[in-house]
Amino acid sequence: MNFFDKMQELTGVCLNEVQQKAVRYAKGPLLLLASPGSGKTTTLNMKIGYLLLVKKVPAHKILAITFSKASAVDMAARFDQFFSTILKDRVHFSTIHSIAFQIVREYFSMHHQNFEIIEGNSNRDFDKKTILRNIFIQNRNTIPSEDEMDELFSYSSFVKNKMIPDEELVQKKMMMPGLVEMYKQYEAYKVQNPGLVLLDFDDMLSYCYKALYEDAYLRNKYQQRFEYILTDESQDNSVIQHEIIYLLASPQFNICVVADDDQSIFMWRGADVRKLLDFKKIYPNAKTVTMAQNYRSTPEIVDTANEFIKRNRNRYPKKMFTENASGESIEIRNVKRYDLQLNYVVEEIQKADNPCEVAILYRNNNSAILLVNKFFEEGIPFYMKDVELKFFHHWIVDDILNIMRLSYNDSRVDILEKVYPKINAYIKKNQILQLQKHLSKESAFDRLQEMIHAPYQEQVLKRVKQTIRKLQMQEPYEAIQTIRQDLGYDKSLQNSAEHLRMNEENLFDILNTLEQIAKELPTLEAFAYRLKEIEQLMRTSKKYKGRNVITLSTLHSAKGLEYDRVYMIDLIEGILPNNEDIKEYEVGNIEEMEEATRLFYVGMTRARHHLELLTYNTRSGAHVKESRFVQNVRKIIAPEENQEPIVKKKNKQPKFRPMQDHAITDEAELNLGMQVEHHLYGTGQITSLLPDSIEIDFESVGSKKFMLDFCLIHGYLKKV
Repeated sequence: MNFFDKMQELTGVCLNEVQQKAVRYAKGPLLLLASPGSGKTTTLNMKIGYLLLVKKVPAHKILAITFSKASAVDMAARFDQFFSTILKDRVHFSTIHSIAFQIVREYFSMHHQNFEIIEGNSNRDFDKKTILRNIFIQNRNTIPSEDEMDELFSYSSFVKNKMIPDEELVQKKMMMPGLVEMYKQYEAYKVQNPGLVLLDFDDMLSYCYKALYEDAYLRNKYQQRFEYILTDESQDNSVIQHEIIYLLASPQFNICVVADDDQSIFMWRGADVRKLLDFKKIYPNAKTVTMAQNYRSTPEIVDTANEFIKRNRNRYPKKMFTENASGESIEIRNVKRYDLQLNYVVEEIQKADNPCEVAILYRNNNSAILLVNKFFEEGIPFYMKDVELKFFHHWIVDDILNIMRLSYNDSRVDILEKVYPKINAYIKKNQILQLQKHLSKESAFDRLQEMIHAPYQEQVLKRVKQTIRKLQMQEPYEAIQTIRQDLGYDKSLQNSAEHLRMNEENLFDILNTLEQIAKELPTLEAFAYRLKEIEQLMRTSKKYKGRNVITLSTLHSAKGLEYDRVYMIDLIEGILPNNEDIKEYEVGNIEEMEEATRLFYVGMTRARHHLELLTYNTRSGAHVKESRFVQNVRKIIAPEENQEPIVKKKNKQPKFRPMQDHAITDEAELNLGMQVEHHLYGTGQITSLLPDSIEIDFESVGSKKFMLDFCLIHGYLKKV
């Protein structure tokens, strides 16, 4: 009896011909392209079993690397399910960070160097967040907001994972002011003590790469220790993770990389789909096997998703298919207003016979806030895949609540100090300092009037005092409108966004979300209490894991999961794709739009039988446009209904006017290393020139990749 017949008898697993081919390939590098629902985890486990039982490879010689700790636990459990009765030795299932930590620990021990981990560490003196916070305060003389801390964390991680060298760390115009300098100070702080190196999680990867690259003894030891390496979800690996795996697999390169380039959705944290697309350049003798049969979804979902992902240029050509029975068509539901989308989703959940087989997917965590508010009103329990509570502690939320608190007691100088620059009252810092010297129950605005002699400021203070005091008499929605319009908070927010280089639309989305929650609540106290209730519901939603309730998840967190019914919500331009995706695409840079396309594709392929795409026409009183991805799907599922009459159109002018002088319109004028000027991003150097794309490293924003024909047609480039 051969291996596959034996496995079918013992485990009930019957692999198709392509899966068997992938399992049998045991020598040299293998790229296993696994479409959604193609049984990659099962195939990977069977491949490990094949190495153990047929090739007689010792278990300790096999390293199976997964993207997350949860994935490693899941794969180990699946392996035990298949092989625990016939195999005594267990294979090592590890995350890349786990194996990196082993190598770094040994490296430092060999070099007699002490180190300490500063993430997940209770020692507050060496806590990453505290260190970064202190550096920010020293540089900016103010306490950082959650947004600013997030940017510091994200930049630090991105630089390490993308392996950006120090000489390329240039402060770009769109960055938070002083970001690069603060990052450099953080790096210097961690090595300032000769007897102790401080490591965050990303440093473990950096030092692991350094150890393997520079220390021949250590490199040879781990290369000999692991005869076979298998990596799952490799499309999510960052640049440095790919490089570490390459060094571990050398020189025999018995490596199986399981991935789907169409599901690469973590570019913002250093993942690079080009590492997969260039696999045969990196591993010249590599073999590629494509598992394209989908066992999860109906043909209606599979065929549409397969056609949709063809929007992208940078991908392996493959045709996903299924032999599953036919089912329902994909539904596209366009409602007039955002709140009608919420109402519809709630109605669908209340009708569901098996709520645990229902998932609501969205791009941004803010989408979950109003959903949870609606579920609270309707008494609907839910499980949230990844709980994100930063919204409730955002400085905008704090501002609105503090201004409301001030309406009940405007003698609170401690509260006024937090909001005075944002209420259009012409109050100066030194005036606040004078108020703080003497505590009083008198109105802070009255006390300020006694300090000043400028008539215009007296009038302003009287108006602001009256406006704030009347807030307590208003319903929450009206109060927020008053804060935004009469107190000038919207204008202040615009100024903050420009000064701090934050995304203005994201900031106003928080305000609009607060307004939606405030609707129909009777008092300011009720509004503040509702925010606490929503936060608590989200915080405790983990208790419903595994129970018969619906799942809420971002599209990023939903990868790897599947449900009978999937509802993708908030599918409008500005969210999916977001405004940054659109802006970059309009100037010929396709990378962000292609990742947004992959994210939409991931959402579609979570559904087994029923998939609905939800969009709307207005939100917070403003008109919004249906996502171009929804329009694309509509044309795929009903092409005859979406045929436009053939009419002769006038040539449209491009959105940006092309450069008139010395515009480059012929590819022959371009060369690698050449300095060019882009109409939007300024001067840069050509670093890659392919038949359909050009990559330019700009002085202002770093490296950007564009469609070559797009730039030539519109004259977006000129010689320097």
